[in-house]
Amino acid sequence: MAAPDISADQQGRWAELVTPRYLFATATVSLGIVLFAFNAFLVATALPTAVKDLGGAPLLSWATSLYLILSILSGTSTALVMHRIGARWMFILSALAFLAGTLVAGLAPSMPVLLAGRALQGVAAGFIEAGCYVLIPRLFPSRLIPKVFGVEAIAWALAAFGGPALAGYLAEAVSWRASLLSAVPLVVVFLALVPVVVARDLEDRRAVQVPWVKLGGIAVGMLLITLASIAGSNAAKFGMLALAAGIFVVTALSDRWRLPRLFPHGAFALNSITGLGFWTALVMPVAQAAAAVFLVYALQFLWQYSALEAGLVGAVMALSWSSSQFLLATFGTARFRLHMIWVGPVLLVAGLAGIAAALALESFATLIAAQVAVGLAFGLNWSPLSQVVMESAPAAERDGTSALLPTIMAAGYGIGAAVFGVVGNALHYAAAEGETLLGVMLAIFLIAAGIGIAAAVTGIRMAVLVLRRGTASFASAGAP
Repeated sequence: MAAPDISADQQGRWAELVTPRYLFATATVSLGIVLFAFNAFLVATALPTAVKDLGGAPLLSWATSLYLILSILSGTSTALVMHRIGARWMFILSALAFLAGTLVAGLAPSMPVLLAGRALQGVAAGFIEAGCYVLIPRLFPSRLIPKVFGVEAIAWALAAFGGPALAGYLAEAVSWRASLLSAVPLVVVFLALVPVVVARDLEDRRAVQVPWVKLGGIAVGMLLITLASIAGSNAAKFGMLALAAGIFVVTALSDRWRLPRLFPHGAFALNSITGLGFWTALVMPVAQAAAAVFLVYALQFLWQYSALEAGLVGAVMALSWSSSQFLLATFGTARFRLHMIWVGPVLLVAGLAGIAAALALESFATLIAAQVAVGLAFGLNWSPLSQVVMESAPAAERDGTSALLPTIMAAGYGIGAAVFGVVGNALHYAAAEGETLLGVMLAIFLIAAGIGIAAAVTGIRMAVLVLRRGTASFASAGAP
């Protein structure tokens, strides 16, 4: 791809997204992406009630783990499948599979059957979300891509706040089954939109080989990470994490030497825009997972907050993320957005360190400021980072590069949750109280801030390369 001039700062207008040319495309991409989030919030709220009804409490964590592992696998292979059967059929079959999985889970007579439904949902959701990222640079001109991510932010906010509320209401007023089945209308609408939006001229079928061994390596690595969180001894926990890391490294290195390739050229290389973008997209959620796992717990047991009060503090981050991403899409100039690639991870480090400071000082104001900073980190970074990575990829690898972005972020959260779960257990957080518990929480959040520094380094390096080369201008690349 030719490197356009980043100073050519053409601004797209929000109104363009609702014109006949882009309305259905906007609806399809947004619905496909938010379906992943909406379903996750529904399930998180409804599953505890389902376990009471069906039994099988030891299997509860697997309802999320299976979904995550399989969605990462399908997301990683999305471009390969899309090229083999075509984008339209991939979306249609995936939506039908998601619908079937939702019905199986919602009507399940036992916990193993519910897990089977969740597994089917996971496979389908990975294809749908990653496929929607492939569609973004295909369907929209570069000037509108920030606006598309702004719409995504609004949709995520609605899912984050509306999903649990709807699921909780339906679980109490009707049943947990109604909560799970409430995703059905969204899937049906998505199915209706796909044939309209994914036209035949978007098809790019070609003969491709599937790197089964490399996909198997990723599957084994993610399974080891999941098992590490429930292993009996600390030695087993850390051993499984180390083995998983080794498998990931071997898989990534072998992808450079042996065909067929699973990742695009330069993936995870520290001297390429794609590689630095992937590392930043992976490490940021790994660091933030500390707050996702332990912040509510810390507030309940250190500050004696109720579950509702602690949950509202947690929601500050989501609100900051969505609002900042929307505002960036509305007011941010091209060069300003490029600078957010490094500002985001720097804010993440400040926010995670700020959470530790807030807990140590017992300062509510500091905690809120830290949560806002963490939300800003992702809201300001994700859209420009994604667009740069998409547009800097060679045309032949753009689909695969785009599809990996949400998959890498999901993998980061999964890895981070497992890592900090293991760290927390090693520090005996469950048995700790008072000053001892405070010390454990401070250690966890300072470790998270340290991990965030690695993301800041890759983010700064990436921004320097982009600004020097003028790649991914947000101005003229992309669909007409």
